[in-house]
Amino acid sequence: MKALVTILLALVALSSAPAAFAQVIVIPPACQRNSLTKSFYRSGVMQGKVLVDRAWLSVNNCDRLETFTDIVVANVESYTLTGSSDYNICRFTGLHDGVFQQLDNVWTSCSGTCCEEGSVIGDLSARMYCQLSILLGGLAEPDEFVRRPVFLCGFAFQMCCDGDFFGTSLTYRGLDAFGDLQECLPYTDGEYFSVWDDTRTLQCTYTPPDP
Repeated sequence: MKALVTILLALVALSSAPAAFAQVIVIPPACQRNSLTKSFYRSGVMQGKVLVDRAWLSVNNCDRLETFTDIVVANVESYTLTGSSDYNICRFTGLHDGVFQQLDNVWTSCSGTCCEEGSVIGDLSARMYCQLSILLGGLAEPDEFVRRPVFLCGFAFQMCCDGDFFGTSLTYRGLDAFGDLQECLPYTDGEYFSVWDDTRTLQCTYTPPDP
């Protein structure tokens, strides 16, 4: 299960032009096990895109990207990961994939600042890492990563993404498999430091690492 989760956590959208995101859903290998895991992942991606689209419709103003971001984060946070089955995890990671894709589309269309985009993706990536870690009692080392390019951003994106990933993961609290509230902090240090740090690198680095 840990290997499945780390693959899914690492595998966000494949490289593609922004306009193609709405047409192509690339399913990570770990969710290609059967028709149901594929379906749950696709459903999650579409759900994530719809979530961002609805948030944008409520704002519809490029001068209010911060408000838009707050709505997206709140909506994503409301989708709590409550089970550790392959299907739940595929839907959960698919949702985040769809959110990341659609967020990038909004930033591209609004010419938003790189730091703002990096901050929101860093925050959401940390929340995803923490929810999975707390529910499953820690993740294994990520061993695959295919990342979409950040088309207009660079070093500023990376710095701000790093900062928010650090801040959120060090203070995050979520429910474990028994329904008890736990801190993410233990999964950022000790035996979990490497997977936490590698996840931050993979989610935030502007220049993708070699496979």
